Amino acid sequence: MLAGVVLSTEDSTGTPGGTDAGEDIDPIGTDPTSVAALVMAGSHTWQPSVQDSPWDALHAQRARLSGAMADAASAPPDPAPRPLTEWAAWARSGDVVSAIARPGGAARVEGTTAIVPVTLTQTVQHTSGAATPYSSYTATVTLTDTGGTWSVSNYRLAAAR
Repeated sequence: MLAGVVLSTEDSTGTPGGTDAGEDIDPIGTDPTSVAALVMAGSHTWQPSVQDSPWDALHAQRARLSGAMADAASAPPDPAPRPLTEWAAWARSGDVVSAIARPGGAARVEGTTAIVPVTLTQTVQHTSGAATPYSSYTATVTLTDTGGTWSVSNYRLAAAR
């Protein structure tokens, strides 16, 4: 014999009980390590055939930036920096520079500030299907807790060993 009980809870608004329905929860934004990796990969992944410069990739990350980084992403730099040497060739050939960011250690959290080490690797993805390693860096990413959501406020790059 099989018996079961089904319980249904519902509040006065008709929302089923025991859910977070109606709550705006950002599962990535609550973890500084995830935010650091997401922003670093996103801001260092470039599509030269549709973007004018790496700034466009940074601008696309502006919702997860704060402080000086948010300021830098809000408007293109003036004067514009010298373009990357390879940018025009990548644009002509339709190549994409993809970035992978991996945590390089545990986040150090003190109050509303977190420091996250990240290893960043860029690879040029050619339209032929071939891939060419481009660069590898270590980054120290500084994040700020802005009301329960972490955002990148600064970072420093160093050549990977």
